[in-house]
Amino acid sequence: MAAKSILAACLFPFLTAVAATAAPISALVKTPTANILNEDRVDFTWSYTTAPDSLTVDFGDGQSTTYPAATTTARHAYRSAGRYSIVFTAWKNGAAEQQSFPNYVAVGQRPLPGSNMMFVHHSTGRNLIRDSGVRSLLESHNTRYGTGIKFWDHDYDSGNTFTGIILPDSTVFPDWSYGVEANDIQPDGWYTIFCTGSAFMDSLLDRHDVIVLKNDHSTGDITSDAMLLTYQSQYLQIRNVMDQHPDKLFVLVSGSPRRPEDTTNAMADRSRVFYDWLQSPGFMNGHPNLVFYDLFDELAAPNVAADPERNMLREEYRRPGVPNDSHPNTFANVTIGPRFASLLIRLVDPSWIGELTAAPPAPLLIATGNHPNPFNPSTAIDFTLTQPASVSLDVFDLSGRLIRRILTAARFEAGHHAAHWDGTDDQGRSQPSGVYLYRIDGGPASVSRRMLLVR
Repeated sequence: MAAKSILAACLFPFLTAVAATAAPISALVKTPTANILNEDRVDFTWSYTTAPDSLTVDFGDGQSTTYPAATTTARHAYRSAGRYSIVFTAWKNGAAEQQSFPNYVAVGQRPLPGSNMMFVHHSTGRNLIRDSGVRSLLESHNTRYGTGIKFWDHDYDSGNTFTGIILPDSTVFPDWSYGVEANDIQPDGWYTIFCTGSAFMDSLLDRHDVIVLKNDHSTGDITSDAMLLTYQSQYLQIRNVMDQHPDKLFVLVSGSPRRPEDTTNAMADRSRVFYDWLQSPGFMNGHPNLVFYDLFDELAAPNVAADPERNMLREEYRRPGVPNDSHPNTFANVTIGPRFASLLIRLVDPSWIGELTAAPPAPLLIATGNHPNPFNPSTAIDFTLTQPASVSLDVFDLSGRLIRRILTAARFEAGHHAAHWDGTDDQGRSQPSGVYLYRIDGGPASVSRRMLLVR
């Protein structure tokens, strides 16, 4: 019996972890079971002895998430090497019961690359760098901690106002490009760069240690399951080429999600499936020179089946008054840019385990919504100014057509204010039932919200 117990203790942790008590978790499995490196995703699957009302999972690295009882899976990325214990807290009828799995996840240190980085992108990446000051954040880290990060970026090759290469000191060379391939940064474009022996790939490999490759938001226009399979096949072949360059670190960046007006639920859902696959242990594990940054998830509404805007650009991250422009707004870039810069720092400086923050300045304009909503026949649109400003307020339909100009550069003092819309256009004609957008402009600030008119 003793020999059998010793044998089970040696072998069992590699297969699954089983609780010593009857509640609340009867079994916990992680994927992958080994060769986990910092920034890798780990998938957890568990089963209940008795289903709780909700479950909080502490992943052991200072991060925890609460899930409804129906959830039995989670994915987590560990930022730094170490051994992590998993703690479950099951909530049932207001009472909590904890269960711990000590030293359950062992995370190794990813091989350190050099500090010369190239970020290949189009307009979304350009705006992210500019609005959040990514270069300044990286340079500040260099100054404070003695790192030597050199951040280059590559825009379009041609056919756009913004072309060429930007050096670490922000010098722009609009006529210098690694090739016309820079104009296509969807999966088929990356396939051309890495799988056809292109000079573009040679330039990346010859000059840079960390190669950051962003997908365009057009990547999310996945119109069929067959197209999704093609993208996955292309990335498997791209990965095979990257495996041949273990001295380089490749950072794959998902594209940003589309606005609801620019996509469908089926395409947005396939986007989520594709990017979830691209960061999965099945794709990443065993490839130490691959890292993934999930820009899509940072910007997209959660994947909730009942939400008609699931997996689409979150409302607070949309540019106001431009329904067919899927570029994230300045607020999105200022929020997410420091997180992107933090990842780049951690890849070359594992002793730094923090996350940069660059909190947006206190807003001049705060829109608190309209009431009632839904409404018939009129609604009050509330807003607050933190300082005096001239305010304009317009109402649009979902096609972007201007319906009513309620305020035009009207001067307001700091404080809370309200304006009213009676459901008519500028000619006094009643508008039909439907969803409308209102946009408030106050000085340099602008806020858009939705409202529902029900006749």
